[in-house]
Amino acid sequence: MFIILDSRAADRRLVLAGERTGPLLAGRLTLITLAALLVTGVSLAVTATVASISQWGGYIAASAILALTYAMIGVILAPLFGRVAGVLIAFLIPFLDLGIAQDPMLRPAPQAWAHVLPGYGGFRVLTSAILTPGFSQTGPLLLALAWLAGATVAAALLFRHNMQTTRGRKASRSRSRGPRPARPKGGLSRPETAP
Repeated sequence: MFIILDSRAADRRLVLAGERTGPLLAGRLTLITLAALLVTGVSLAVTATVASISQWGGYIAASAILALTYAMIGVILAPLFGRVAGVLIAFLIPFLDLGIAQDPMLRPAPQAWAHVLPGYGGFRVLTSAILTPGFSQTGPLLLALAWLAGATVAAALLFRHNMQTTRGRKASRSRSRGPRPARPKGGLSRPETAP
């Protein structure tokens, strides 16, 4: 969220200067992906010191999918709500999803409405990787990947829309100014006066 908000003014200037939106979007999404994976790596390093995980591969994959999904949701929330409201909503959504709706300590299985939340599939894979030696969560894994793909596409479309709006504002400003008067050839000329 902060990466998008802090770079929004620079991105708009780059678009106004003629930079194409595609490479700009790829750069921002790469930066966000690296930040999410770095945070996931730190979390996994701490987890490795205190937890006994049955399937480390599944646990790492589920952690990365959840982090990337919520990173893309943050990219969507940033331009829609701004810095203050966006931060509150960005904390509220994962807390309600992962902290309450999916938490096995509050109820043995998530309620039916929790199955449509972004964290459902990834959290099922995560808990299965903690507790069981074999992988049996193909459906939840596909659901988690669908959420990640959908959030990434929505974030990319919103980013492109914001940048095209910036380009459209530039075009409308130049049209409202009208054409510039042509300068005469050969330097400045004085207006002719009547004899």
